[in-house]
Amino acid sequence: MNLSHLSKLLTYCLMPAAVFLNLYLVELDAQLLTQMIVYLLLFSLITVMLSQLLSKLLHLKAGEKAALNNSITLMNSGNYGLPVSQLVFSGQPIGITVQIFVLVFQNIMTYSYGLYNLLAASKSLLEILKAFIRMPVIYAVLLGLFLQYLNVTLPNFLMVPIEHLANGFVALALLLLGAQLSAISIRYFHRVITWALLGS
Repeated sequence: MNLSHLSKLLTYCLMPAAVFLNLYLVELDAQLLTQMIVYLLLFSLITVMLSQLLSKLLHLKAGEKAALNNSITLMNSGNYGLPVSQLVFSGQPIGITVQIFVLVFQNIMTYSYGLYNLLAASKSLLEILKAFIRMPVIYAVLLGLFLQYLNVTLPNFLMVPIEHLANGFVALALLLLGAQLSAISIRYFHRVITWALLGS
């Protein structure tokens, strides 16, 4: 299978549909939203500090430091986290909504702190910003929240295809995960990999 094409299909089509649909349909709780934001900020701050401390203690080179920092601080809460949440919380939409906010926060972290680690030496802030605004999940979140806030009812000719796309997300995401795991070949453990596993 062409994993690159499947990954793009998930990122640019199925995931945005699933994110939009869940935010459009769920009832948001301001207190829960505040708790999530506080938790995510504290969690990210602690992991960033831990990764920076480990990098200094291990005297890593620039490339190794970036790999360790991103491995500990960032997580794939999209292709892997969201489909698992949809399976576990299939009868509780609020559980999926929490995972969506985690996904959005992680995307922001990835395209700010994560890209800064990897590209600061060779890419400009403008190029990093362009990569961020190309992520369709950001617009799916904004549109879902906006339409829910205004209590807009979408017509069936829009809802039906969105639901079909959203329903296909879990199956294809888990299929892609299995295909990617089957292609992994580990011949030896570099110390960065070992510390990244321990730190995360």
